Amino acid sequence: MLLKRALPFVAGALLALVACSASTAHIGSLQAGTDHDVTTPTTTFGEHDTIYAKADADNLPNKVTMQWQLIAENVKGVKPNMALPQMNVNQDMASDGTYTLSPPAAGWPDGTYKVIVTMMDQGTQRDQKSLEFTVGSGSTSSDSGSSDNSSSSDQASPAASPS
Repeated sequence: MLLKRALPFVAGALLALVACSASTAHIGSLQAGTDHDVTTPTTTFGEHDTIYAKADADNLPNKVTMQWQLIAENVKGVKPNMALPQMNVNQDMASDGTYTLSPPAAGWPDGTYKVIVTMMDQGTQRDQKSLEFTVGSGSTSSDSGSSDNSSSSDQASPAASPS
């Protein structure tokens, strides 16, 4: 008899536990750094640094598309809050993803930038996060040695890629 009375409570507790553990896909964190794994997050970079933005994707039931964008918020010689469409990258992924921003040959113009990452799941936006970072000619990152020196010297504009 006691078992019959306890059974609805046990079933309710199990149902609540399952409901709490199942949540929608989302971006757990967004960080920037000077190495692919973003072992030392920073938001200040030197003008010749390669910048890596890493998004941690959580609770993915299937592959999603991460849409990466770069905005020049307050950058010398650029209209305020200007989107840089040549830097847009779409990345299909089943876990974490990294957005790599290689500097132009002359270096990043000084100023404040923003990376925006949007998680799309079968055409539906699940989450979006942004991260501001600053580039300054007087600034140097903690690991400026990770700059991409493989680009050609005649590269006129920065490049973006998933990695």
